[in-house]
Amino acid sequence: MEQPFLSKLAGKIRSEHAGLGNRLCVVMPNRRAGLFLKRYLVAGSEVPVWAPSVFSVEDFIAEISHLSIPDPLSLMFGLYAAHCFVEKENAVVFDDFTGWSKGLIRDFDEIDQYLVDPGALFGFLSETKAMNIWNMDGQPLTDFEQQYLRFFNALPLYYKHFSENLLESGRAYHGLACRQVAGNPERFLNPLPWDYVIFAGFNAITPAQLSIIRHLIAQDIAEIVWDADSYYIENPAQEAGRFLRNYLKDKTLGKPADPGRFFENGQKDIHIAGVPRNIGQARLAGNILKNIIDNNKPEVLNRTAVVLADESLLLPLLNAIPAEAGQFNITMGYPLQQSPLYGFFDTLIGMHINASKGKEVALSYFYYKDVLSLIRHPYTNTLIKGEQISKLITVMMSVRTSFPDINAIFSNQGHDDPGIKQFKTLFTKVESPSALTGLIIRAIDMFRNTGTPEVDPDKEVSSTEGEILFSLAMIAKRLHTLVSESSLIGELRTLHSLFREAAAAMPVPFYGEPLEGIQVMGMLETRTLDFENVILISANEDTLPSKKSYNSFIPFEIRQSFGLPTHHDQQAVFAYHFYRLLQRSRQAWLIYNSEADDLGGGEKSRFLSQIITEIPGINSGIKITETKPSAPAEVRKPVAIEIEKTPEILEKLRLLAVSGYSPTSLNTYLTCPLKFYFTRILNLGEPEDTDETIDHRTLGVVIHEVLQNFYEPFRGSFPEPADYLKMQQEAPEAIMASLKKHFPGGEVEHGRNLLIVRVANVWINRFLAKETEENYKSGNRILGLEESLEMILSVDLADAEIMEVKLKGFTDRIDSTDGIVRIIDYKTGKVDAADLKPKSVEALFESSPRPKEKAFQLMFYLLLASRDTRIPGLSDEASAGIISFRSLKDGFIPLVLPDNNPKTALNDFENHLKYLLTEIYNREIPFTQTTHEEHCSLCPFKSICHKTEEKKAW
Repeated sequence: MEQPFLSKLAGKIRSEHAGLGNRLCVVMPNRRAGLFLKRYLVAGSEVPVWAPSVFSVEDFIAEISHLSIPDPLSLMFGLYAAHCFVEKENAVVFDDFTGWSKGLIRDFDEIDQYLVDPGALFGFLSETKAMNIWNMDGQPLTDFEQQYLRFFNALPLYYKHFSENLLESGRAYHGLACRQVAGNPERFLNPLPWDYVIFAGFNAITPAQLSIIRHLIAQDIAEIVWDADSYYIENPAQEAGRFLRNYLKDKTLGKPADPGRFFENGQKDIHIAGVPRNIGQARLAGNILKNIIDNNKPEVLNRTAVVLADESLLLPLLNAIPAEAGQFNITMGYPLQQSPLYGFFDTLIGMHINASKGKEVALSYFYYKDVLSLIRHPYTNTLIKGEQISKLITVMMSVRTSFPDINAIFSNQGHDDPGIKQFKTLFTKVESPSALTGLIIRAIDMFRNTGTPEVDPDKEVSSTEGEILFSLAMIAKRLHTLVSESSLIGELRTLHSLFREAAAAMPVPFYGEPLEGIQVMGMLETRTLDFENVILISANEDTLPSKKSYNSFIPFEIRQSFGLPTHHDQQAVFAYHFYRLLQRSRQAWLIYNSEADDLGGGEKSRFLSQIITEIPGINSGIKITETKPSAPAEVRKPVAIEIEKTPEILEKLRLLAVSGYSPTSLNTYLTCPLKFYFTRILNLGEPEDTDETIDHRTLGVVIHEVLQNFYEPFRGSFPEPADYLKMQQEAPEAIMASLKKHFPGGEVEHGRNLLIVRVANVWINRFLAKETEENYKSGNRILGLEESLEMILSVDLADAEIMEVKLKGFTDRIDSTDGIVRIIDYKTGKVDAADLKPKSVEALFESSPRPKEKAFQLMFYLLLASRDTRIPGLSDEASAGIISFRSLKDGFIPLVLPDNNPKTALNDFENHLKYLLTEIYNREIPFTQTTHEEHCSLCPFKSICHKTEEKKAW
């Protein structure tokens, strides 16, 4: 490996500035470079030496300007104060302001770093905006357009008041501090607390920084040391050397030393590989590390770096690093927003935002889904015991209200249990943002105290969790201070937005030995550092370099005119980082995601294409190998599930023969035998959940019950018009009484439920009106309501065994109208008359993409009725049909039997039922999955059988 840049810099310091000690100042792009520089200084010194003062450029500017740099939240509050001062009664609320404030602060920072006249720029910007919305037809501007222009006209005042207020309090953002020093060097730079300053490893230097550097060099108390290679310096077409080429022409900066010729003369092996998906990249990186470990001495790991062009791949990478790697150092932080603990507090804040404020109790009423989310959160298990969580969930599932009383929920959960006591305090009613931040701080303390005898001595907070809690506490305390000192945040929702923004800007640091083992870092952290082995992940176009995007009020053309950075500059910066990272390496693996997405994607970075094309013509000692991405590997279809009929299963089937088969159970088998196995053999049901809205099942039960109660007094007769009128008058009260029974505790007096109740009332009234019009005739009679029909069917099984199988069904209503006995089934769903016209009896037993469940059910009822002698006339030729409440105008929709021959159709239906039951009881025929995926879309068991994932596999 070539001598690292920082090693050479350390040698220069020892040979040229040995006597200065801490009177020498070294300024570099980032703080991490200082750690490595000090290691090289120690390694090359035989006796103890005073280390120089080492700063990142941001820390150096803060040091010489004597200004403190506020955190992003403080800057946001400061800008809002300026906004209110300028806009006065036109000021927007803070919650609306936060959406665009960060972009404006970033613009102010760049304007100052690039020494642009803010008045000139914003004046030009305002004129441009005015021209863009100018109406050529002379029409006056709308209120919105006038407000739009007023905002841009006011930007110079925003900048003035914002920057002045910061400076008066001894604070500044980085760009403002740079402008202050660059604009008054005599004040800030004479004298310096050091005798000499070395600026090392810089590439893209802002005009304000460059002005400071020039001033110090002109005073002969500073110099700049470049880190470059002739490959991209001497080639005008190479964007990586664009900034350095300009600096090297600057006489004030001094004549530079000859750039290195690492690409021209060095020996390297560069491996380029495209693999599908992010997890594939992480796994390949892990395999490469394993190979390095297996074939080298342990100390080689100290010269190995894994660089993430996309830092979101950190967690997949950490899971892929082999155990043999031992200790490794992560320069970037763990994303706080990806931690489960952050999720707990995000849920807690959201719960309080959604809490109902209309209850005057110590504990607020909370939205039930928020409460369940908090109870079910994995970290709740560290506060209260698992069995208590189960009890709480059970109680919550029994509640039929959107905002349950928390006092009632916790009433039987062990008042003396310290965990329950603490957890219950999270539901304390809060009235203000400061009260909520105080609650968050107390909740963080709860987690910190986990493992104490008062809570649970068997649980302990890990070191990583401790760091996450520390970061969350910093955010919560900072927010608590801000909201306590300011009246700007009046809404809990605004506090939630600030909490999320603060968490996004605060990665959790990983603590370890920063100079030992494999270095895992982002692209910017590689500045000035050199490694023998480099593994670069996510070397994709639009990641390396990043795609152009602007979160700025200043358009591209104006940025270009005033010398502000554009995406072209950003791409040149990334090009330098890429080539500089490779220039001293011995081996490099450049990995990119080869999987295309909906917008294309899967394209390797153009930087990779450049070295593939150009490097071989410069130096034959650099070997480049490229692994072309092959066609995506065929994803295996999920293995089809087949359940063999064991003796235990056959015994359960025999019990079913005794208890009886309903048309629903047989329809389930026809739709999917595996679903039949889940529901009838294993007795699995859909997961229960509290439903705040009346579902279609409950609505159907209510309507059925109301009509049964209305018609019950008229068995053997038929209601008269006066009876129907009375029913219509009593319908609203009857509906509410039934809902109290079947939807206990549910809120039905407002919102969607109120609309559903009104729909039920309309349906029942229209139904009764239709009944009055069509069915009130002399001789019509109600024969049965909610009648149970049964029959025994003899089924031939294997080995000449005959099994008696019970068939059963429940009819909603049986009546005699115009001399015809009708079996009526009420449906609250839509019914198509075509569904009740099967082409043949055989079609009813096909598991077709459009199953005929309704026709099968009616045919089933007719078969049972033909064997029933309890109701006069029922065993004769009856008619079966449906009354749909969604299409009451159609009235009674009858089942139309094939060939209009009821007796033949019923015989065929009975025979097919026997064949079906013979199949169910055939031990040689397993329960299998349906072949029609249309049946799977709403199936509650699709997550078990993965049937719907087959298409995704291709």
